[in-house]
Amino acid sequence: MLMLDINSIRSLHIELTTRCNARCPMCMRNYRGYSYNSGYPITELLLEDIQKIFSIDFLKQIRHVNFNGNLGDFSNAKDALKIVDYFLTNSTSQIQIETNGSANTPEWWAQLANRRITILFALDGLEDTHSTYRIDTNWNKVIANAKSVINNNGNAVWKFIPFMHNKHQINECKALAKDLGFTDFTLWDQGRNQTPVYSRKGEFEYWIGTNGWPGGIPKVTDLLNNHLSWFDPSIKMSIDIDESSRLNCISMQNQEIYLAADGSIYPCCFTGFYPETMHQPGNSQIKPMIKNNNALEYPLSECVEWFTTLQKSWDLPDIMSGKPYICLNTCRSR
Repeated sequence: MLMLDINSIRSLHIELTTRCNARCPMCMRNYRGYSYNSGYPITELLLEDIQKIFSIDFLKQIRHVNFNGNLGDFSNAKDALKIVDYFLTNSTSQIQIETNGSANTPEWWAQLANRRITILFALDGLEDTHSTYRIDTNWNKVIANAKSVINNNGNAVWKFIPFMHNKHQINECKALAKDLGFTDFTLWDQGRNQTPVYSRKGEFEYWIGTNGWPGGIPKVTDLLNNHLSWFDPSIKMSIDIDESSRLNCISMQNQEIYLAADGSIYPCCFTGFYPETMHQPGNSQIKPMIKNNNALEYPLSECVEWFTTLQKSWDLPDIMSGKPYICLNTCRSR
């Protein structure tokens, strides 16, 4: 089994901030548009934090950096541009940024026009459909920011999540992406295709996906209570998979670690336990394994030591024996 230690890391997945200007209904920073915060603080990593965590000597071994958040958007981080420059200056890494692209100005985005940087702009349709999911973002502003990158010889990719309300526009968006000079057009479908959408106050507004659920429109508080029960460690996860499946950890294959916005280190964002009240279902199994993993408090070499304990748990026969549900659900052999 590949064992990931400080010297074998080649790729970084970084969430710089928990701040975001959008209100996407299937993002865990709110609940279906409803203003619900289950315990995450508003925080971010500054340039001085990144410099403390990742020394210049360490960066010489890094080949790829991905800025993408569970909670926040890269463009909302105060030191985003300075941090990217730190990686460009002190490593040979390729940099990928995934963003809703609706914050800041075209002039700000032009500073990221670099051949070693690829920016994936989330554009889920045309102007009339995009904000159905990307609530509180502005399609025209995203296009203007992307064009600024393109016009300054940068790499912009159109990233499209297909829904029932926008999939008829895929070909038109693909053609527009080509006309505008995007370097690629990519479809990203992770099953985000059905949900009621509520206002910040919890009032029903519209459906994404099929037109309603049997029994009428559910109250957002009822749905939220059911959702929170998923995180109860006393409830055995109900999964239709072979629990004896072999695990092929994608992060280990990519020699990658995940840095959350509070400075904590994990193998990947799925195993991330930050904030604790929003972790993935079944991650209560992982919590006892985590030791000294905040890189603002401990050396990076020490922050990855607990990975060995996690890897050993993959050899257990089933979930009840301690084999991690989240690893089975994410990286089992198919």
